[in-house]
Amino acid sequence: MSLTNKLTILFSLFIFVVHCGDDSAVIETLDGHKITVKDFEAQYDTALNSISRLQNIDKKTLIEFIEKSPEEVPPQFREFNLQLQKKNFYQTYRQMVMTQIVAEKKGYTSRPDVQEVLKQVQMQTIAQMYVSEEVDKKIRISDDQIKAECERLRGLDKNISNLTIDKCLQFAQTQLKGQQSREELPLVVERIKEEVTIKRNDKFDLDAYLAPKKKVEPKPEEKQ
Repeated sequence: MSLTNKLTILFSLFIFVVHCGDDSAVIETLDGHKITVKDFEAQYDTALNSISRLQNIDKKTLIEFIEKSPEEVPPQFREFNLQLQKKNFYQTYRQMVMTQIVAEKKGYTSRPDVQEVLKQVQMQTIAQMYVSEEVDKKIRISDDQIKAECERLRGLDKNISNLTIDKCLQFAQTQLKGQQSREELPLVVERIKEEVTIKRNDKFDLDAYLAPKKKVEPKPEEKQ
């Protein structure tokens, strides 16, 4: 899933949240809906928190990637650099607000099929964020591990060997975190299953229900 799609999901869940006691400056008003500084900052911070969890990137590291010029950021993180810069994020957020305003005017968001999609998106987002947070709790990376990984990566990639030591250590930490996250993910999923009481209906043939439907071939005489 691309970052743009992730942001779209986040906006669908979080925009139009009323912040009580919001006396901050109004940036602009869209068809009666006020976008205030406090509102926008809250949306931006929510997106940073959510993306850092979903991507298993430390929030501080994510912010550092955003603040750098694109050529200073590892290729796999350049989309974050572009989409999460405040000026770009604001334009995306603004467009999403306008789209939701029009969709609600036309009753689109009240349609049963749209409501079902929103419920599914919410469930998917909560599941991803919860699992990511639980995985993050299990990660343990020492300074010695980071230094060793930095040296290993320098020996493998000329681009990394040209990085400053701080940037190399930062990149190494990100790589180690991703590796540990992949190792911890199935363990966290299993622990979640253990916390749920499952009662199967023995009268329901689940395998048959989920099996692919066989295509019925016409009889030879029917083909003529």
